[in-house]
Amino acid sequence: MSDKSSSRIELADLPADFAPNGVPYAVLVPPGYDDGAAYPLCVLMHGGGGSRDNLGALRPLFDNWWAAGVMPPMVIASASTGAMSYYLDHPDGSARWETFIGENFPEYLRDKYNAGRNRAATFLAGISMGGYGALKIAFARPDQFAAVAAIQPLLEPGFRDAEIGARNRLHHGVGGPRELLGESRDAELFEANNPASRARANALAIRGSGLAIYLEVGDEDFLNAHDGTEFLHRVLWDLDISHEYRLLRGADHGGPTFVPRIRDAFAWIGSIVAEQRAASAEPAADERAVRDWVSRGLAGDPPPVDPGSKAFITMLRAQLKAAREQAAKTDPTTHRRYGILPKTN
Repeated sequence: MSDKSSSRIELADLPADFAPNGVPYAVLVPPGYDDGAAYPLCVLMHGGGGSRDNLGALRPLFDNWWAAGVMPPMVIASASTGAMSYYLDHPDGSARWETFIGENFPEYLRDKYNAGRNRAATFLAGISMGGYGALKIAFARPDQFAAVAAIQPLLEPGFRDAEIGARNRLHHGVGGPRELLGESRDAELFEANNPASRARANALAIRGSGLAIYLEVGDEDFLNAHDGTEFLHRVLWDLDISHEYRLLRGADHGGPTFVPRIRDAFAWIGSIVAEQRAASAEPAADERAVRDWVSRGLAGDPPPVDPGSKAFITMLRAQLKAAREQAAKTDPTTHRRYGILPKTN
């Protein structure tokens, strides 16, 4: 009989038509999972050379973070998708890793575990190659995931193969699908799988879905993954797609900053869960008071509110509304989240 006070790892294989022996996977269930409550589901995508075993290695860290309240309890799952698969749906159908992770695996997990019952409770996270995979999957399916977190994603800075220089092809020699990596790769396949290209092609759906996006990378990444991550940040900015971006000074591709960065990414996922719960709760008394004042056309003095509260921001936005509308008459970008910035070179 399992100890409900402890987390546990479950290992199994999931049949797939392109994997006759099944796809090995691991599931980490949090302490108290068996209490019958529904939990968020996070699919964690491993980096190059990784496997489901990485989740087992991370278990003590997740146990500590749950105990410390860094992140809420959730079911975390990881599948062994091949050491250097790049989560590719191969054109010849020999393997369909993107479809497996983006569709088959979450569907199976929802049926087997009391987790990820809907989009709002389903999350993607990935490290390095897995960060690349998580982004391309989420950008193609923003209606299936509430959030995606990419830790040092292995991205290349450009939309097309011709835009990628030798500096950003260092990882090509490590391994991976030849049709996606290397001198003779398929340029159209690269572009079709490129998270930046997918963001541009699917921008309207991504914005409309409210998909939460987290990007982080070190500025001393030895594979120069910071170039591609910075490029994607700028693409998302120009497309007016909300996202959180962290460029960490002195951090590399792994190393001593790695564990704290994983912690921060899952704390961020936890903040999205908290936002969802707050949105479904009744507004606080100060928020109701401010809304009432706004509904009366800002007549009279505003109600007293804590400057650190949501109500304070609601009040300030209401006071600035007329000025923003006036500015928009001559500068339509006023209505954007992000401004259209001048070039810096």
